Amino acid sequence: MPAPKPLDKGQVPEELHGIYAKLDEKFGRVPNLFAVMANCSHGLETFFPFFARIMHEGKVDLRYKELAYLKASYVNGCEYCVAAHRPMAIDAGVTPKQIRSLQFYKEAEAFDEKERVTIWFADVLTRGAVMASEAVLEELSVHYVPDEIVELALVIGAANMTNMFSTGLLIEPDLGTRPGSKVAASENLPAGEPASVLEKKDPALGARV
Repeated sequence: MPAPKPLDKGQVPEELHGIYAKLDEKFGRVPNLFAVMANCSHGLETFFPFFARIMHEGKVDLRYKELAYLKASYVNGCEYCVAAHRPMAIDAGVTPKQIRSLQFYKEAEAFDEKERVTIWFADVLTRGAVMASEAVLEELSVHYVPDEIVELALVIGAANMTNMFSTGLLIEPDLGTRPGSKVAASENLPAGEPASVLEKKDPALGARV
């Protein structure tokens, strides 16, 4: 059986037309991720407002959310989400050097301590939440209050969900550099090498250095 196909507006129930309109306004089209999710209309109807609010509302700055989202996407080898969130991260204030340094964030000079522990949290939860420890949460608490830690965990959970959904259903990447995005003028962003290759050499988790 072939993978589920993206649905256009004429193929979805009326209750999804508002979501489609919002996506078309933002991206100039309905991204494949959401157009495939529309095959389960109540799934998209539930997921979209959650995803929009957890990414763009709350107390945690979008820059930290995008760092965590990208790290999870690299670890999972999700080409769709890596391609989509590179320009979003740049627009949120993440630098091209930081994107290049995500693989070796523990040693990279591109990150301050708050950024580093944010990425570490995404790394731990993505590789296996059972690896989370008091040490991780203690370091997080230096930079985040409890409601912000919960917010960040929800973002990382959403990243893993979209990573698995996109990769498992073979969704073709259709987002990347957007007209007017600051990423268009940025140099030396990682090339379109599969994320799984970029993460292959990432050292095993352990005590953060």
